[in-house]
Amino acid sequence: MKRKRFIVMTSDEKTSRSGKVYSKRIQRLRRLIVATVIASCLIPTCICIILSIKYDRLHSSYEQSRTDLNWYRDKYGTEMEILAREAEEKAEAEKIASAEVENEESVSMDVDYANVEVSGAQNPEDIEGTRYVYLTFDDGPSSNTNEILDILAEYDVKATFFVCGKPDARYTDVYKRIVDEGHTLGMHSYSHKYEVIYDSAVSFKADLDKLRVFLYETTGVWTKYYRFPGGSSNNVSTVDMHELIECLNDGDITFFDWNVSAGDDKSGSNKTTIYNNIVGNVPRFKHCVVLMHDAADKKATVEALPEIIEAIKEMDDTVIYPITDDTLPVQHIK
Repeated sequence: MKRKRFIVMTSDEKTSRSGKVYSKRIQRLRRLIVATVIASCLIPTCICIILSIKYDRLHSSYEQSRTDLNWYRDKYGTEMEILAREAEEKAEAEKIASAEVENEESVSMDVDYANVEVSGAQNPEDIEGTRYVYLTFDDGPSSNTNEILDILAEYDVKATFFVCGKPDARYTDVYKRIVDEGHTLGMHSYSHKYEVIYDSAVSFKADLDKLRVFLYETTGVWTKYYRFPGGSSNNVSTVDMHELIECLNDGDITFFDWNVSAGDDKSGSNKTTIYNNIVGNVPRFKHCVVLMHDAADKKATVEALPEIIEAIKEMDDTVIYPITDDTLPVQHIK
């Protein structure tokens, strides 16, 4: 049987041991206090640094937003106008994306423009020399534009496209292709909404400037040719058209109407009627500005185009050109 050993400590040894335990506790407590103090300093400092970084980022973002806003304000108007335009552009883009078929607004006319006598559209016997034919397409770009461009390229023909403002990404390259392939880029209003552009001279000017800047930013071309939706002799505008023409003059912009119409905006038009409307009327003039439409529902125009080009090229002393600064404008009103 083992005996248990008992260690007998003196009072001094007990005191020494208690002192060591107490000292260790004091040291742990000091370390805890120091750690707490350091943490209490570091945590607020870290928070301040993080908040400072976030503030700098927010401030930079705010300053950039102010810069962008000032740029837009100088360019287009007040913040409310910017928001309204952005909302309108978004709605228009969604509309284009959701439906391939654009419905062209029709305006009733009192004149058969294929027969109207305008400057530069005299009868053949009145002028000797070459007949100039200018093929023009309104309302684009559309899902048909590339096919139209393919046909024009096949026949080595240059035309003029009076386009609208369509910010949909699908059409960015189409705008550029029109310019890159040597065709003339003209304006046909940004919105093509008669009640907007013909509401006042201010509305017309805002729509005009918006389209001009949009086309410049998209293609690099500062275009100076315009065709009024419905023509310069439309009966929809609440503003005197001479006032709007003066607005174009101030921007060094020339407007073009037409003296030969495909009639492809009329119900019941087909490949045959479009061909006959153009080919049957071109010989009546020495200076022909031909109106056609570039829209998704104008397939008959695309189908008729090759035969129209072939027929015009077969006419004696006749050439097809795009509109340029040297082109004599056909204008319904002066």
